[in-house]
Amino acid sequence: MPASSLDNLLRSRPADVFAALGMAAGSLSAAFGQSSSLEFAALKPLAMAFLLDPGALPIGVFYGVAMGLGMAAWTRKPWVGVFVLVTTLYAWSFAIHTAIRLQRNAGDDLHLIAGSLAAGAVGAGITHLGCAVFAVDLRRPPWRIALTCAVGAVFGMLFYFGERKILDERLLFFLWQPAVAFAIGLGLPRQKEGA
Repeated sequence: MPASSLDNLLRSRPADVFAALGMAAGSLSAAFGQSSSLEFAALKPLAMAFLLDPGALPIGVFYGVAMGLGMAAWTRKPWVGVFVLVTTLYAWSFAIHTAIRLQRNAGDDLHLIAGSLAAGAVGAGITHLGCAVFAVDLRRPPWRIALTCAVGAVFGMLFYFGERKILDERLLFFLWQPAVAFAIGLGLPRQKEGA
């Protein structure tokens, strides 16, 4: 598919393209995200910059690259991708820390559910805000960010189901990432071909 066709597809169907990018990132995260083979000592300083363990870094990178590529292509500004990548990595970090802080000491269902919902919403909200810096349509009306946070919270419950071994814990990445990417893409206006 020529680059112009890909560009037209993104600009005419941003939600679908963002969902596809999220699905690719979610698949990579589920397959390789917390693999011990990816825990290289060289990743430790980079992971520390994002307040992450080296084993958790790849998941944020996969999703950050997907979101960064989508926003860079949508804005037609390659440097936007770097900003969105960095913002998404911090969103991933804050989501992890939110889940840990809310459920660490108690570990009961109530705290784990609260941690799952809050972490999903926090990760989605920060990712959305990182994209909104470059897309005014993601800032108005205010319910757009609320929708993304709600989607993130609902799919964040997969963390609870994974922790309780009800579902495969990798479903969190495989489903949360495309769902939140789709919600963000819904806020980007469709543009006609060649625009």
